[in-house]
Amino acid sequence: MAAPPLEGIRVVDLTSYIAGSYAAMQLADMGADVVKVESLEGDSFRELPGFFGWNRGKRSIALNLKTAEGRAIVETLATRGDVFMENMRPGVADRLGVGHRHLSSLNPRLVYCSVTAFGSTGPGTERPGFDPIFQALGGLMTLQGFGGPPQYLRTAPTDYYTAAVATQGILAALFARERTGRGQRLETSLLRGVMALQSGVAVDYPSKPTLIRDNPTYRLYQAGDGAWFFLAVGNQAFWTKLCTALDMEDLAADPRFASWLLRLQNNQALLPLIEETFKSAPRAHWLERLAKYDIPVAPVQTVAEFMEHPAVRHHDLVHEYEHPEVGRLRMMGQPLVFDDTPTRDPGPPPTLGQHTGEILTELGYSDAAIADLRRRHVLGGPA
Repeated sequence: MAAPPLEGIRVVDLTSYIAGSYAAMQLADMGADVVKVESLEGDSFRELPGFFGWNRGKRSIALNLKTAEGRAIVETLATRGDVFMENMRPGVADRLGVGHRHLSSLNPRLVYCSVTAFGSTGPGTERPGFDPIFQALGGLMTLQGFGGPPQYLRTAPTDYYTAAVATQGILAALFARERTGRGQRLETSLLRGVMALQSGVAVDYPSKPTLIRDNPTYRLYQAGDGAWFFLAVGNQAFWTKLCTALDMEDLAADPRFASWLLRLQNNQALLPLIEETFKSAPRAHWLERLAKYDIPVAPVQTVAEFMEHPAVRHHDLVHEYEHPEVGRLRMMGQPLVFDDTPTRDPGPPPTLGQHTGEILTELGYSDAAIADLRRRHVLGGPA
């Protein structure tokens, strides 16, 4: 079988939290050897269940970067590596001796990726930043409130999209290196991520219509049995089908509802009609009937329920591991499919410092030298 797309690419991962960690995990999913460099205390998000979903397939080394010996280990990893990733506040990596200027002098082919909150220059660089901060600042919470109170999205969309942008940038920089022979520094931030996430919303012109209102054909509904489902009628063809499915064919010819924008503008006339209809029967009835007319609709359910969906199982999107800390661990499978260079399961997320000895042995350290570094608290993880 052919190797995965990033087989042979070595990544030094000094990130923590979500955006940086998940970006590095995406590289591991595509076959890269990702070494997660952690402090002796570990990634600040290790206590969260989500840590497993942001760090699968990595090898963990725990060391004290404030010691000369710890910095020397990272320098060696960077010298032999292809990608270096960090998400520290601007200036911190330089103070720790792992900044781009220093590491690129040791390895000019190194692709160096920084993921920050506000960017490395300009206003806000000194401020900490997490996903909800940029949901609030960037307009996501207002948008999700549909004109009412702002809503907090717990899925951390800014983090995940910033991770995707970072991975995209790293792959582009590796491609450019194939042409030039040189690595480079690339940067993204939660500020950039939340703007890019809203490409269709961050548009402004004098006649732009107001879309932040309840759309009768693109919203949640509660059926007669109290169960919820989402109706996604996004164009005129689906609108016509919906009118037929609900036995309301006269609405299809009603000029008040002749377009997406008109249905928004006249939502108070249309919404009660659809709500009353859907309350007349249980959810199972409506899911079956709407599917019969090829109308996009889905039941509201939990993530655990979704993991059992036939399509999720068919596409092998749930993988199971035996993890030494939590036992049976189920998490997402591979999100990409390559015909000629298929991905492999990169393995479970690591325990803190799990691969410290293994990695140092690969770098040429003797057992005695490793034991000495442990005695002097340069290294962490299991002996």
